[in-house]
Amino acid sequence: MGSEISHREFTEKDFIAFQKALDAEFEYVKRLFEKGCKVFSNDYHIGYELEVCILTRDNQPNPINKKILEEIDSPLFTNELAKYDLEINGHVFALDARAPHALHDDLRLLWEKTQNSANKFDAKIGLFGVLPSLRLEHFNKELYQSDMHRYTLVSQRIKELRHESVKVMFHGEDEVSLQKDDVMFEALGTSLQIHLQVPFDQAVEYYHAALLASVILVGFGANSPLVLGKRAWHESRITIFEQSVDTRDKQRREHGEERRVHFAHGYIDSWLDLFEQNKMFKIIFADVRKQPESDLHHFNLHNGTIWRWIRPILGMDKDGKHTLRLELRVLPSGPTLIDTEVNLWFFIGLIHGLIESKIDLQKLPFETLKDDFYSVAKRGLETEFHEPVDAQRVSLKEWILNEGIAMTKMGLDALGIDHTDSYLNTVKERTVSGQNGAAWQLEHYKKYNSIPKLMEDYMKNAEQNIPVHMWSL
Repeated sequence: MGSEISHREFTEKDFIAFQKALDAEFEYVKRLFEKGCKVFSNDYHIGYELEVCILTRDNQPNPINKKILEEIDSPLFTNELAKYDLEINGHVFALDARAPHALHDDLRLLWEKTQNSANKFDAKIGLFGVLPSLRLEHFNKELYQSDMHRYTLVSQRIKELRHESVKVMFHGEDEVSLQKDDVMFEALGTSLQIHLQVPFDQAVEYYHAALLASVILVGFGANSPLVLGKRAWHESRITIFEQSVDTRDKQRREHGEERRVHFAHGYIDSWLDLFEQNKMFKIIFADVRKQPESDLHHFNLHNGTIWRWIRPILGMDKDGKHTLRLELRVLPSGPTLIDTEVNLWFFIGLIHGLIESKIDLQKLPFETLKDDFYSVAKRGLETEFHEPVDAQRVSLKEWILNEGIAMTKMGLDALGIDHTDSYLNTVKERTVSGQNGAAWQLEHYKKYNSIPKLMEDYMKNAEQNIPVHMWSL
């Protein structure tokens, strides 16, 4: 969502032309897949995007992302939907023994740049899945929507397709019920997005492993339990995002058509299955350009407006080889930089470990896997799911401790990554304690019933970079 759209508005002629170009590029993609490993890279790479909240000194949303971005003046930093958020785009690294150290240094350097710039405006930055100090007034698009026309266009287009307002409704301990005529409620969620480039000949297995790993990570890393003062899901971002950019009208919702933001449509035989599924979704941005088919402008723009929690991306490296990468979108931001790195390497190691273990990644019925994803997002670490070997319902915490950590170590070892004890120890300690960001916030709110105090204590711990399982109440 970070790049601008050149058009001020789209006509019916634009949508027809865009569809024609999109169809031609899809045929080009099918020819690429027929050539397979001849034209695709088999290298592993890793990258990340980290969305951050900008705060005033008293921990209120601070709508100054334009000032900060202008002061930093780097393409590695970009807008988010709301003026009180921005995104850090990390560098890309080969996924090998040097990757954890390189990514660690990169994350801290970019974080310090953001902090230093914020300080110049008497502001600070924090990492949240959902910022607890947000109030309804902070979703006034006239005051708080970032200065990019694409955000206005997407609101207009969603309203055209839905024929009604955007509604968000879900239940945790409390009920959350919201309604607007634009997409500003999407700004409730801030996330960590991990990009994993995988070999062409194993891409299907990696996709299935990522689906399974996302069920574990959405519970382990949950950090989004308080929504406008309501106790909601442990990872409320999941349902908020799915509902806030839902383009289906009433008839298509009643027919059970897939949301634009969704877990998955089923197991696959090829990534072409995923790209074929893109055809069921209406075009959002009919940004037609006279570019060669091989640039895949229309193909990638359309794919980029379908927000699967595990998104397939077709790209190209600097050597002209096509690449396949997974954008892992289920994790929230925060609470700290240490927790961010632990979440990232747990996710990557577990995916590789599932591949290395040679288990049947499609043994679990897909609908069961999908149900587990939403169940774990709702209840967090203290829940059950169906483990992948025998499809038995087990404690998520016990599975992480008994199988998950060992499988993660296997995956990291297979990549040649050593010195991972600190990451794995934190995975173990957080799991044993049962205290991730969501659990801490809910307990703190239960004890003090005060968002200002919660924000003060959260930021005090986060600024010291204390891993969340060690935070006291």
